[in-house]
Amino acid sequence: MAPAARLIDRTEDLVKKLPMLRKGDEGEHVQTLRALLMARSHPEVETVDGPFDTTVEKAVRAVQAWGRVEVDGIVGPQTWPVLLRVH
Repeated sequence: MAPAARLIDRTEDLVKKLPMLRKGDEGEHVQTLRALLMARSHPEVETVDGPFDTTVEKAVRAVQAWGRVEVDGIVGPQTWPVLLRVH
């Protein structure tokens, strides 16, 4: 298998292990999500601390629209690669 194909397989495996996140969720994965949104210049998200709230959901929907994946406000296997810019 070519190195690029191995990298793609490994990336897909890693993304599959990331949790589904939705409005109301809290914890370290939500902090990671908030940090990624801040890094992608979503001004509504001002800090990594806090829950997956309406502001985060709005930013997630914008990322999903930009990434041309289903716009549902839920961070899952389609949205993580867009946030991580690996698709």
